[in-house]
Amino acid sequence: MAVHQRLSWLGRKPALYATLGAALAVIAGGAWTSAAGAASAAVPVASAAVQVSASPLGISLAPWDGIYSTTGSTTYTGSKIAAAAESMLKAAGVNQIHYGGGTTADDYNWQTDRETGKTYNDGLDFAKVSAAARGLGAQTFATVNYGSGTPALAAAWVKQSQKAGQGVSYWEIGNENYGCWETDQFLKTCPGWSTQADVQTLATSYATHAADFMAAMKAQDPNAKLGVPWAFDATVPGAFVGFNNVWNDTVLGTDAADISFVDAHWYPFGKTVPSDQKVIQSVIQIPAEYATIQAELNANVPGAKVIVGETGVSYLETSIPCKPAGALFAAGDALEWLAAGAQGVDWWPMDTNTNANYTGTNCKADEAMFSNPANPAKANPQPLTPYVGYLMASALAKPGSQLSTLTQQGDVLGFQSVSSGHVAVAFINTSTSAAETVNIPAALTGPLSKQSYSAGNQNSSNTRIVTSATTASAIAGGLKLPAESITVLQTIKPSAITVGTSSSSNTFKAGTKLAIKGKLTLNNVAAPAGVSVKITRKVTSGKGTNATLTAKTVSGGGFSVTDLPPATGKYTYIASYSSNSYAPASRAVVVTVTAAKPSLKLAVSAKSVRPGTKVTVTATLGAPHVNKTLVIYAQVKGGAKKVIKRGTVNSKGHLSVVLAVKANTTFTVTFSGDTWYTSGSATAAVKA
Repeated sequence: MAVHQRLSWLGRKPALYATLGAALAVIAGGAWTSAAGAASAAVPVASAAVQVSASPLGISLAPWDGIYSTTGSTTYTGSKIAAAAESMLKAAGVNQIHYGGGTTADDYNWQTDRETGKTYNDGLDFAKVSAAARGLGAQTFATVNYGSGTPALAAAWVKQSQKAGQGVSYWEIGNENYGCWETDQFLKTCPGWSTQADVQTLATSYATHAADFMAAMKAQDPNAKLGVPWAFDATVPGAFVGFNNVWNDTVLGTDAADISFVDAHWYPFGKTVPSDQKVIQSVIQIPAEYATIQAELNANVPGAKVIVGETGVSYLETSIPCKPAGALFAAGDALEWLAAGAQGVDWWPMDTNTNANYTGTNCKADEAMFSNPANPAKANPQPLTPYVGYLMASALAKPGSQLSTLTQQGDVLGFQSVSSGHVAVAFINTSTSAAETVNIPAALTGPLSKQSYSAGNQNSSNTRIVTSATTASAIAGGLKLPAESITVLQTIKPSAITVGTSSSSNTFKAGTKLAIKGKLTLNNVAAPAGVSVKITRKVTSGKGTNATLTAKTVSGGGFSVTDLPPATGKYTYIASYSSNSYAPASRAVVVTVTAAKPSLKLAVSAKSVRPGTKVTVTATLGAPHVNKTLVIYAQVKGGAKKVIKRGTVNSKGHLSVVLAVKANTTFTVTFSGDTWYTSGSATAAVKA
């Protein structure tokens, strides 16, 4: 494990803060004025749809990452905490790993797994991160070392990536090389960015030397997709670069022939973070930022794409990842960029050591999506609220889906995604104080699944999502959204289920196993094999007990499960199916269980004896259930019936007694019955 577990931002952007206050005023005060007012009564309309890329949601990992580097093996095999993180990342649809690690990227030698001047390895080398990405089913986006590396080192990395399992989809030349916080071997001293000439020096140097990197990398793979850093203006205080147009014009103009994309690091806030509501509402500026980038690309590099390779509230730690605002910001951040046309949005960073001892109630200011446990043997990574935002956004950010924004209703942002006929809609109520009522788009029809995340209905870690079901008709008059909430509605395909038993009369004798069987169809087609169907046994009358069973479908959609009712009476067996993709279905069948006649016998060792001879009397109870007690009586001719033995039968169902018979005697055995059997008796006689 690397000694340093999180990136230090000391010294980053020191010259920017003089203008930061004014820029913050723009974001915090004026960006949302158009959103005021009550929601419109009109049905929201979707904007022109954008096709979502193959890797819309990503996570940024550094070579010193504390979760994935704990394996200690030469290839990533999945430590306990890495496996836990992987499970959560899969659930959130994360399908891109951005590897490099902020400023670390401009000091990191991928061949040695070390940074310049370091004598120890970082812990998450390229082989491990490749295995981690493949484990997620994700692609890799790598930032090569421009600051202290060479074109040859970068080219060797491209060559290595051509080996099975180590593919890289995107390559960026350096990290944030428009800033003096990055290592830059090509400039003896950083000129700063207080004047246009200073920024021109930075841009010209980078454009010239980045071209050498690109040429070497293209020599190894002519189809490699190469990208460069994008510089934001003062409307993005946390990523503001003075004279950013000089940087963008110079780099894009000089290296256009080899550029496939730009990497935009979007941090809307710097040292000063305003109210939760202003943080959430900051995402409203994203479409305008994207339009600015796209205009520059159209002018210099037509066809180039936009990737948001890093994003967060600020490049510094804030309290937002501990609060519900973190979920709303992350969801809005991802969906706004993707709906605008970005290829992917990668949260920075995946984890830090800041919340190493996080228990769910003691969250400290952070930037990350997960905590990195101090003791991996005893604790797993815990999600912070940005993870919840990505989890909610993933319902819409499906690769290949058609993603749109919806007409804004009051303080509510709306998004719509359509994929293979499946419609998902997200509403983000950005107001932290007021509930809103919105209309749903016309694309939502029929049964719907509903997921809701609300600041007013949270657990101690602010990660509670409530899942329920509704229908489009039920909310056609308006959907009420709690203050500071995310609501995701999804159309669900129809399902149907039939259920019956192995008897046409549905009547069974107690002690008899019965089969509950049926068929499940999903979207009017027989369910595939292996789908779970829940069978619930409920007592309607009698002394039985309730139970839950599980059946699995076989090819053709059929399912069957065997049950042994515990007592006589009536039972309702309910076969049910539910999922996030299909409407729930259930059917019931009523079963009657009647008492059975007990198998009761009585035998004597001799039927005729001399007076005074001992006779063995043996009672037999076949297939005993709850009651195993028998009573044996003897009645001499002309006398009263007397109990000669009371007891439980042995493992063979027998109860015996020996008696000297002095006169003609009738023996009787009785059984009082139980939850399976009626009462019964049997007799035998001995002459003497």
